[in-house]
Amino acid sequence: MKNRIISSLFYIITGFFIAVGPSEIFKVCNSVNMKGPCQYTKQAELGIGILIIAIGIISFLIKDKKVRLGLGIAQGLNAVLVLAFPLWLTGLCKMKTMACHVKTLPSLIVLSVILLIISVVNGLYLLKEE
Repeated sequence: MKNRIISSLFYIITGFFIAVGPSEIFKVCNSVNMKGPCQYTKQAELGIGILIIAIGIISFLIKDKKVRLGLGIAQGLNAVLVLAFPLWLTGLCKMKTMACHVKTLPSLIVLSVILLIISVVNGLYLLKEE
């Protein structure tokens, strides 16, 4: 019971920061007239963050350990996806001094690593408990 609550809470909090961070906390570049790649990354991270929150809520509601293990694996894959958008899929601005490189990318890297660590630790715990 404790593991389910703690891991779900970590998933939800991390998902919230991934969803809201690029637009409100560690903002990407502010380009009013044109949309750059960092704007698309911001939109993608919002979607991924909402997905992470939804899986966190489902993980809290489900008691079956095998299902929760599968949800944890999905969260680990989401952690990779969080990094894939700014690094490879949509990218960021070309200038390395822009806000998206200075604030957003390091924050997303840290959040992605946290999410991956939570997923691995939770998965190991669930496997050990069987």
